[in-house]
Amino acid sequence: MGNDLASCPTWTPSEATSESYGHIIRAMKLPSFLKFGFVIYRCTYSDDAAWTQLLSLIKREAQEGIKKLGPGRDWLGAHLEWTVVEDPTLDGATQEEVKRRFGGWADGVVEEYERTSTGNVRRLPRFNYCVFVDEKGLASLEKSKAVVVLMRSERGIPAWVLEAQAAASRRPQSSVDSEDEEEENFEDEEEEEEEEDDIPLAAHEATWMYVETQYLLSLYNSLHAGSGWKHSYVRPPGVYGRNEV
Repeated sequence: MGNDLASCPTWTPSEATSESYGHIIRAMKLPSFLKFGFVIYRCTYSDDAAWTQLLSLIKREAQEGIKKLGPGRDWLGAHLEWTVVEDPTLDGATQEEVKRRFGGWADGVVEEYERTSTGNVRRLPRFNYCVFVDEKGLASLEKSKAVVVLMRSERGIPAWVLEAQAAASRRPQSSVDSEDEEEENFEDEEEEEEEEDDIPLAAHEATWMYVETQYLLSLYNSLHAGSGWKHSYVRPPGVYGRNEV
């Protein structure tokens, strides 16, 4: 198992799948980028107490998840880094606005890293996915499980997305949409926002989904795979982590 990063073997992708947080560990060994975790953007500033509570919850749940792995993995906690962005100019920002800002940040960090290292970090989840916290996310604290938005950057589109787009372009258009939804949704249909009328039906078209905060770290691990988003995506208003994947 390995009691620290140095003692862990360099697994193949298939071997990493069978190890606890194996993809995270493998990614730290190959390019020697010794940190992991999403960037979190605060996009609502109406309730400082709720924001502090949500951020503390995310950090606590992640550390508790690592501790449950036992002494052979508890060292991972020292490498976990949530980059938190608090900027009042983001109050009420749209997902597209945050995505552009995130893309600029990610490009800058990657370019700086590549000046001194030959490792390839551009495909790491840290630089391709980020957490978006809005009013709905803070309001979810009043429910049994807190929920945030995870956004996918469209930089460096993976092969499976291109293949799905090509296949979709060859199919005849259908006027019938599937309405098969799970009973447990983040919001009831009557409470859904107008923007959700444009929710894409397929993972390759989707750039965001709802995620229970307690599953952020395990999802981060899964997203190392090229098709990680494809296999993890849950169509809103469904929520990743609620027996829907």
